[in-house]
Amino acid sequence: MKILYVALKEALPGSHGGAVHVLEVTQQLARRGHQITVVVQQKAGQLEREQLDGLDLIRLPTRSNFLLWQLEPQLRELIVEKKPDVVMERYYNFAGAGVRAAQRANIPSLLEVNAPMLDPRGSKKYAADKLTFGWMTRMAREQAALAKRIVTPLAATVPFPELRDKVREIAWGANVELFDRARLAEKEIGDLRLEINPLGKRVVGFLGSFRSWHGVREFVQVAENILQTREDILFLMIGSGELLEETRENVARAGLQDKIILTGAVNYARVPYYLALCDVGVAPFNTTVHPPLRVGFYWSPLKVHEYMAMALPVVTIDVKGLNNIVREGQEGLLYPENDLEKMRAAILKLVDDAALAKRLGDAGRARVVENFSWQKHAELMEQVLKECVTSNRV
Repeated sequence: MKILYVALKEALPGSHGGAVHVLEVTQQLARRGHQITVVVQQKAGQLEREQLDGLDLIRLPTRSNFLLWQLEPQLRELIVEKKPDVVMERYYNFAGAGVRAAQRANIPSLLEVNAPMLDPRGSKKYAADKLTFGWMTRMAREQAALAKRIVTPLAATVPFPELRDKVREIAWGANVELFDRARLAEKEIGDLRLEINPLGKRVVGFLGSFRSWHGVREFVQVAENILQTREDILFLMIGSGELLEETRENVARAGLQDKIILTGAVNYARVPYYLALCDVGVAPFNTTVHPPLRVGFYWSPLKVHEYMAMALPVVTIDVKGLNNIVREGQEGLLYPENDLEKMRAAILKLVDDAALAKRLGDAGRARVVENFSWQKHAELMEQVLKECVTSNRV
Protein backbone atom coordinates (compact mmCIF):
# COMPACT_ATOMS: atom_id res chain seq x y z
CA MET A 1 0.00 0.00 0.00
CA LYS A 2 0.92 3.63 -0.44
CA ILE A 3 0.45 5.27 2.96
CA LEU A 4 0.48 9.00 3.70
CA TYR A 5 1.23 9.33 7.42
CA VAL A 6 0.40 12.78 8.84
CA ALA A 7 1.85 13.85 12.20
CA LEU A 8 1.93 17.63 12.01
CA LYS A 9 2.59 18.23 15.71
CA GLU A 10 5.80 16.19 15.51
CA ALA A 11 9.23 17.02 14.14
CA LEU A 12 11.69 14.43 12.86
CA PRO A 13 14.22 13.38 13.84
CA GLY A 14 13.39 13.63 17.55
CA SER A 15 13.99 11.78 20.82
CA HIS A 16 10.76 12.21 22.80
CA GLY A 17 7.99 9.61 22.86
CA GLY A 18 5.85 11.05 20.06
CA ALA A 19 8.73 11.36 17.60
CA VAL A 20 10.01 7.88 18.47
CA HIS A 21 6.53 6.47 17.93
CA VAL A 22 6.13 8.09 14.50
CA LEU A 23 9.53 6.91 13.31
CA GLU A 24 9.20 3.36 14.64
CA VAL A 25 5.69 2.80 13.25
CA THR A 26 6.50 4.15 9.80
CA GLN A 27 9.83 2.31 9.57
CA GLN A 28 8.23 -0.99 10.50
CA LEU A 29 5.41 -0.49 7.99
CA ALA A 30 8.05 0.28 5.34
CA ARG A 31 9.86 -2.95 6.25
CA ARG A 32 6.63 -4.79 5.55
CA GLY A 33 6.79 -3.55 1.97
CA HIS A 34 4.60 -0.45 2.11
CA GLN A 35 5.53 2.86 0.49
CA ILE A 36 5.46 5.48 3.25
CA THR A 37 5.35 9.25 3.01
CA VAL A 38 5.61 10.96 6.41
CA VAL A 39 4.38 14.54 6.80
CA VAL A 40 5.59 16.43 9.88
CA GLN A 41 6.22 20.05 10.83
CA GLN A 42 9.32 21.89 9.70
CA LYS A 43 11.74 23.33 12.24
CA ALA A 44 14.31 26.04 11.55
CA GLY A 45 17.16 24.84 9.36
CA GLN A 46 15.47 21.60 8.28
CA LEU A 47 15.06 20.58 4.66
CA GLU A 48 11.54 20.57 3.27
CA ARG A 49 12.02 17.12 1.74
CA GLU A 50 14.51 14.33 2.33
CA GLN A 51 14.89 10.60 2.70
CA LEU A 52 15.15 9.52 6.34
CA ASP A 53 15.90 5.88 7.12
CA GLY A 54 14.09 4.73 3.99
CA LEU A 55 11.10 7.03 4.47
CA ASP A 56 9.94 9.81 2.15
CA LEU A 57 9.89 12.70 4.63
CA ILE A 58 8.03 15.95 3.92
CA ARG A 59 8.12 18.88 6.34
CA LEU A 60 5.50 21.62 6.24
CA PRO A 61 6.05 25.05 7.79
CA THR A 62 3.55 25.76 10.56
CA ARG A 63 2.57 29.05 12.19
CA SER A 64 1.30 27.50 15.40
CA ASN A 65 0.29 24.10 16.77
CA PHE A 66 -3.13 25.64 17.37
CA LEU A 67 -3.57 26.16 13.62
CA LEU A 68 -2.52 22.78 12.23
CA TRP A 69 -6.06 22.20 10.97
CA GLN A 70 -5.47 24.98 8.44
CA LEU A 71 -2.94 22.87 6.51
CA GLU A 72 -5.63 20.90 4.68
CA PRO A 73 -4.91 22.56 1.27
CA GLN A 74 -1.26 21.49 1.41
CA LEU A 75 -2.27 17.94 2.28
CA ARG A 76 -4.79 17.84 -0.55
CA GLU A 77 -1.93 18.76 -2.91
CA LEU A 78 0.22 15.98 -1.44
CA ILE A 79 -2.59 13.47 -1.97
CA VAL A 80 -2.74 14.45 -5.64
CA GLU A 81 1.05 14.12 -5.89
CA LYS A 82 1.56 10.90 -3.91
CA LYS A 83 -1.72 9.11 -4.75
CA PRO A 84 -1.90 7.18 -1.44
CA ASP A 85 -4.23 4.25 -0.87
CA VAL A 86 -4.86 5.42 2.68
CA VAL A 87 -4.11 8.43 4.89
CA MET A 88 -3.08 7.83 8.49
CA GLU A 89 -3.14 10.79 10.88
CA ARG A 90 -1.78 11.07 14.41
CA TYR A 91 -4.54 12.74 16.41
CA TYR A 92 -4.10 16.17 17.94
CA ASN A 93 -6.85 18.48 19.18
CA PHE A 94 -5.97 21.21 16.68
CA ALA A 95 -5.10 18.97 13.73
CA GLY A 96 -7.39 16.89 11.50
CA ALA A 97 -6.18 18.27 8.17
CA GLY A 98 -5.18 14.77 7.06
CA VAL A 99 -8.52 13.04 7.57
CA ARG A 100 -10.37 16.01 6.05
CA ALA A 101 -8.15 16.04 2.97
CA ALA A 102 -8.62 12.28 2.61
CA GLN A 103 -12.39 12.60 2.83
CA ARG A 104 -12.44 15.24 0.08
CA ALA A 105 -10.32 12.96 -2.12
CA ASN A 106 -12.53 9.94 -1.33
CA ILE A 107 -9.55 8.13 0.21
CA PRO A 108 -9.96 6.12 3.43
CA SER A 109 -8.25 7.37 6.55
CA LEU A 110 -7.13 5.95 9.88
CA LEU A 111 -6.92 8.10 13.01
CA GLU A 112 -4.19 7.18 15.49
CA VAL A 113 -5.19 8.30 19.00
CA ASN A 114 -2.56 8.18 21.75
CA ALA A 115 -4.23 10.38 24.38
CA PRO A 116 -7.81 11.27 25.35
CA MET A 117 -9.52 13.04 22.47
CA LEU A 118 -11.26 15.28 24.99
CA ASP A 119 -9.45 16.51 28.09
CA PRO A 120 -11.26 16.14 31.44
CA ARG A 121 -12.79 18.78 33.67
CA GLY A 122 -10.10 20.82 35.39
CA SER A 123 -7.63 20.78 32.49
CA LYS A 124 -6.63 23.84 30.45
CA LYS A 125 -8.01 22.34 27.25
CA TYR A 126 -11.34 21.64 28.96
CA ALA A 127 -11.53 25.31 29.94
CA ALA A 128 -10.59 26.36 26.39
CA ASP A 129 -13.34 24.15 24.99
CA LYS A 130 -15.90 25.82 27.25
CA LEU A 131 -14.69 29.30 26.30
CA THR A 132 -15.07 28.43 22.60
CA PHE A 133 -18.56 26.95 23.09
CA GLY A 134 -17.46 23.37 22.44
CA TRP A 135 -15.33 24.05 19.35
CA MET A 136 -12.66 21.52 20.42
CA THR A 137 -15.29 18.86 21.06
CA ARG A 138 -16.72 19.42 17.58
CA MET A 139 -13.21 19.21 16.07
CA ALA A 140 -12.53 15.93 17.86
CA ARG A 141 -15.86 14.41 16.91
CA GLU A 142 -15.38 15.41 13.27
CA GLN A 143 -11.93 13.79 13.09
CA ALA A 144 -13.25 10.58 14.65
CA ALA A 145 -16.31 10.53 12.39
CA LEU A 146 -14.33 11.05 9.18
CA ALA A 147 -11.85 8.24 9.87
CA LYS A 148 -12.71 4.74 8.68
CA ARG A 149 -10.89 3.25 11.68
CA ILE A 150 -9.42 4.56 14.94
CA VAL A 151 -6.38 2.92 16.54
CA THR A 152 -5.58 3.56 20.21
CA PRO A 153 -3.93 1.77 23.15
CA LEU A 154 -7.14 2.29 25.19
CA ALA A 155 -10.67 2.48 23.74
CA ALA A 156 -11.75 4.89 26.49
CA THR A 157 -9.65 7.63 24.84
CA VAL A 158 -12.43 7.88 22.22
CA PRO A 159 -15.37 9.43 24.12
CA PHE A 160 -18.01 9.02 21.41
CA PRO A 161 -20.05 5.83 22.02
CA GLU A 162 -21.65 5.93 18.59
CA LEU A 163 -18.19 5.57 17.00
CA ARG A 164 -16.79 2.79 19.19
CA ASP A 165 -17.37 0.12 16.51
CA LYS A 166 -14.54 1.60 14.45
CA VAL A 167 -12.05 1.58 17.36
CA ARG A 168 -9.22 -0.98 17.44
CA GLU A 169 -6.92 -1.30 20.47
CA ILE A 170 -3.22 -1.77 19.66
CA ALA A 171 -0.40 -1.35 22.20
CA TRP A 172 2.75 0.59 21.50
CA GLY A 173 6.00 -1.34 21.38
CA ALA A 174 9.73 -1.39 21.91
CA ASN A 175 12.56 -1.53 19.42
CA VAL A 176 13.63 -5.04 20.38
CA GLU A 177 16.63 -4.88 18.06
CA LEU A 178 18.05 -1.62 19.43
CA PHE A 179 17.14 -2.56 23.02
CA ASP A 180 18.88 -5.93 23.03
CA ARG A 181 21.68 -6.50 25.54
CA ALA A 182 23.24 -9.19 23.34
CA ARG A 183 23.76 -6.74 20.44
CA LEU A 184 25.57 -4.04 22.41
CA ALA A 185 29.32 -3.47 22.26
CA GLU A 186 30.84 -4.76 25.50
CA LYS A 187 33.69 -2.25 25.42
CA GLU A 188 31.27 0.68 25.29
CA ILE A 189 29.29 -0.77 28.19
CA GLY A 190 32.51 -1.24 30.15
CA ASP A 191 33.69 2.31 29.48
CA LEU A 192 30.34 3.73 30.55
CA ARG A 193 30.34 1.57 33.69
CA LEU A 194 33.78 2.88 34.67
CA GLU A 195 32.48 6.42 34.25
CA ILE A 196 29.19 6.01 36.14
CA ASN A 197 29.57 3.02 38.44
CA PRO A 198 33.28 2.33 39.04
CA LEU A 199 32.58 0.66 42.40
CA GLY A 200 30.30 -1.96 40.84
CA LYS A 201 27.22 -1.19 42.90
CA ARG A 202 23.76 -2.57 42.14
CA VAL A 203 22.00 -0.06 39.89
CA VAL A 204 18.34 0.97 40.00
CA GLY A 205 17.29 2.80 36.84
CA PHE A 206 14.67 5.39 35.91
CA LEU A 207 14.19 6.23 32.23
CA GLY A 208 11.94 8.86 30.73
CA SER A 209 10.59 12.38 30.94
CA PHE A 210 11.16 14.33 34.13
CA ARG A 211 7.51 15.18 34.65
CA SER A 212 5.33 14.89 37.71
CA TRP A 213 3.11 12.09 36.39
CA HIS A 214 6.17 10.00 35.53
CA GLY A 215 6.84 9.78 39.26
CA VAL A 216 10.16 11.63 39.30
CA ARG A 217 9.64 13.08 42.78
CA GLU A 218 8.47 9.74 44.18
CA PHE A 219 11.50 7.95 42.72
CA VAL A 220 13.89 10.42 44.35
CA GLN A 221 12.09 10.16 47.70
CA VAL A 222 12.43 6.39 47.70
CA ALA A 223 16.05 6.59 46.56
CA GLU A 224 16.91 8.98 49.40
CA ASN A 225 15.21 6.67 51.88
CA ILE A 226 17.05 3.58 50.67
CA LEU A 227 20.40 5.37 50.64
CA GLN A 228 20.08 6.14 54.34
CA THR A 229 20.96 2.52 55.07
CA ARG A 230 22.42 1.10 51.84
CA GLU A 231 25.84 1.99 50.45
CA ASP A 232 25.81 -0.75 47.81
CA ILE A 233 23.11 0.76 45.56
CA LEU A 234 23.35 3.44 42.88
CA PHE A 235 20.33 5.20 41.37
CA LEU A 236 20.61 6.17 37.70
CA MET A 237 18.09 8.62 36.22
CA ILE A 238 18.18 8.78 32.42
CA GLY A 239 16.41 11.60 30.59
CA SER A 240 15.36 15.21 30.92
CA GLY A 241 12.26 17.37 31.22
CA GLU A 242 10.63 20.17 33.15
CA LEU A 243 11.57 18.74 36.57
CA LEU A 244 15.22 18.02 35.78
CA GLU A 245 16.64 21.16 37.41
CA GLU A 246 14.39 20.79 40.44
CA THR A 247 15.60 17.20 40.77
CA ARG A 248 19.26 18.25 40.49
CA GLU A 249 18.74 20.83 43.23
CA ASN A 250 17.02 18.34 45.54
CA VAL A 251 19.71 15.71 45.02
CA ALA A 252 22.46 18.28 45.63
CA ARG A 253 20.70 19.58 48.74
CA ALA A 254 20.69 16.03 50.11
CA GLY A 255 24.38 15.61 49.23
CA LEU A 256 23.67 12.57 47.05
CA GLN A 257 25.13 13.66 43.69
CA ASP A 258 27.44 10.63 43.63
CA LYS A 259 24.65 8.19 44.55
CA ILE A 260 21.76 9.49 42.43
CA ILE A 261 23.21 10.10 38.98
CA LEU A 262 21.30 12.31 36.53
CA THR A 263 22.43 11.92 32.94
CA GLY A 264 20.32 14.66 31.36
CA ALA A 265 19.16 14.17 27.77
CA VAL A 266 20.68 11.11 26.09
CA ASN A 267 20.73 10.33 22.37
CA TYR A 268 18.10 7.65 21.79
CA ALA A 269 20.59 5.22 20.23
CA ARG A 270 22.71 5.48 23.40
CA VAL A 271 19.88 4.76 25.85
CA PRO A 272 20.35 0.95 25.71
CA TYR A 273 23.94 1.35 26.92
CA TYR A 274 22.76 3.21 30.01
CA LEU A 275 20.07 0.60 30.66
CA ALA A 276 22.73 -2.10 30.31
CA LEU A 277 24.26 -0.73 33.53
CA CYS A 278 21.00 -1.28 35.44
CA ASP A 279 19.80 -4.25 37.46
CA VAL A 280 16.22 -3.02 37.93
CA GLY A 281 13.99 -0.64 35.92
CA VAL A 282 11.43 1.47 37.80
CA ALA A 283 8.34 3.14 36.29
CA PRO A 284 6.78 4.95 39.29
CA PHE A 285 3.89 6.65 37.48
CA ASN A 286 1.64 8.99 39.45
CA THR A 287 -1.64 9.24 37.56
CA THR A 288 -3.29 11.40 40.25
CA VAL A 289 -1.41 14.54 39.14
CA HIS A 290 -2.34 14.25 35.45
CA PRO A 291 -6.08 14.83 34.84
CA PRO A 292 -6.21 13.17 31.37
CA LEU A 293 -5.32 9.85 33.01
CA ARG A 294 -8.71 9.85 34.73
CA VAL A 295 -10.06 8.05 31.65
CA GLY A 296 -7.59 5.21 32.33
CA PHE A 297 -3.90 4.53 31.81
CA TYR A 298 -3.95 5.24 28.09
CA TRP A 299 -0.17 5.39 27.73
CA SER A 300 1.31 2.33 26.14
CA PRO A 301 4.43 2.93 28.25
CA LEU A 302 7.59 3.12 26.17
CA LYS A 303 9.97 2.97 29.14
CA VAL A 304 8.38 -0.22 30.47
CA HIS A 305 8.65 -1.93 27.09
CA GLU A 306 12.28 -0.84 26.79
CA TYR A 307 13.15 -2.10 30.28
CA MET A 308 11.64 -5.44 29.35
CA ALA A 309 13.43 -5.55 26.00
CA MET A 310 16.71 -5.07 27.91
CA ALA A 311 15.78 -8.01 30.18
CA LEU A 312 15.39 -5.79 33.25
CA PRO A 313 12.86 -6.76 35.92
CA VAL A 314 10.32 -3.95 36.24
CA VAL A 315 8.89 -2.24 39.31
CA THR A 316 5.74 -0.27 38.50
CA ILE A 317 2.26 0.60 39.75
CA ASP A 318 -0.57 -1.92 39.84
CA VAL A 319 -3.11 -0.35 37.47
CA LYS A 320 -4.92 -1.52 34.36
CA GLY A 321 -2.83 -0.73 31.32
CA LEU A 322 0.36 -1.69 33.14
CA ASN A 323 -0.53 -4.86 35.02
CA ASN A 324 -1.52 -6.53 31.76
CA ILE A 325 2.00 -5.84 30.41
CA VAL A 326 4.06 -6.43 33.55
CA ARG A 327 2.43 -9.26 35.47
CA GLU A 328 3.08 -9.55 39.19
CA GLY A 329 5.83 -12.06 39.88
CA GLN A 330 6.26 -12.90 36.19
CA GLU A 331 8.01 -9.94 34.54
CA GLY A 332 8.28 -7.66 37.54
CA LEU A 333 6.82 -6.53 40.85
CA LEU A 334 3.80 -4.26 41.22
CA TYR A 335 2.82 -1.94 44.05
CA PRO A 336 -0.25 0.20 44.84
CA GLU A 337 0.08 3.62 43.26
CA ASN A 338 1.72 6.21 45.57
CA ASP A 339 2.58 3.58 48.20
CA LEU A 340 6.23 4.53 48.49
CA GLU A 341 7.00 1.99 51.19
CA LYS A 342 5.88 -0.84 48.92
CA MET A 343 7.79 0.65 46.00
CA ARG A 344 10.87 0.65 48.25
CA ALA A 345 10.27 -2.97 49.26
CA ALA A 346 9.86 -4.10 45.64
CA ILE A 347 13.10 -2.41 44.58
CA LEU A 348 15.07 -3.93 47.44
CA LYS A 349 13.61 -7.38 46.84
CA LEU A 350 14.96 -7.37 43.28
CA VAL A 351 18.26 -5.77 44.24
CA ASP A 352 18.87 -8.42 46.90
CA ASP A 353 17.69 -11.45 44.91
CA ALA A 354 19.74 -11.62 41.71
CA ALA A 355 18.24 -14.96 40.69
CA LEU A 356 14.69 -13.59 40.94
CA ALA A 357 15.70 -10.45 39.06
CA LYS A 358 17.21 -12.51 36.24
CA ARG A 359 14.19 -14.79 35.98
CA LEU A 360 11.76 -11.88 35.76
CA GLY A 361 14.02 -9.97 33.38
CA ASP A 362 14.41 -12.89 30.99
CA ALA A 363 10.65 -13.47 31.04
CA GLY A 364 10.09 -9.79 30.30
CA ARG A 365 12.38 -9.89 27.28
CA ALA A 366 10.54 -12.92 25.89
CA ARG A 367 7.15 -11.32 26.50
CA VAL A 368 7.95 -7.99 24.86
CA VAL A 369 9.51 -9.65 21.80
CA GLU A 370 6.41 -11.78 21.30
CA ASN A 371 3.70 -9.26 22.14
CA PHE A 372 4.95 -5.68 22.42
CA SER A 373 7.54 -5.06 19.72
CA TRP A 374 7.18 -2.39 17.05
CA GLN A 375 7.20 -5.26 14.56
CA LYS A 376 4.09 -6.69 16.22
CA HIS A 377 2.53 -3.23 16.36
CA ALA A 378 3.10 -2.74 12.63
CA GLU A 379 1.68 -6.18 11.85
CA LEU A 380 -1.55 -5.33 13.68
CA MET A 381 -1.62 -1.81 12.23
CA GLU A 382 -1.30 -3.25 8.73
CA GLN A 383 -4.43 -5.34 9.30
CA VAL A 384 -6.41 -2.24 10.29
CA LEU A 385 -5.09 -0.25 7.33
CA LYS A 386 -6.24 -3.04 5.03
CA GLU A 387 -9.67 -2.87 6.71
CA CYS A 388 -9.80 0.83 5.86
CA VAL A 389 -8.98 0.27 2.21
CA THR A 390 -11.36 -2.67 1.86
CA SER A 391 -14.25 -0.91 3.58
CA ASN A 392 -13.84 2.09 1.29
CA ARG A 393 -14.40 -0.13 -1.74
CA VAL A 394 -17.67 -1.54 -0.43
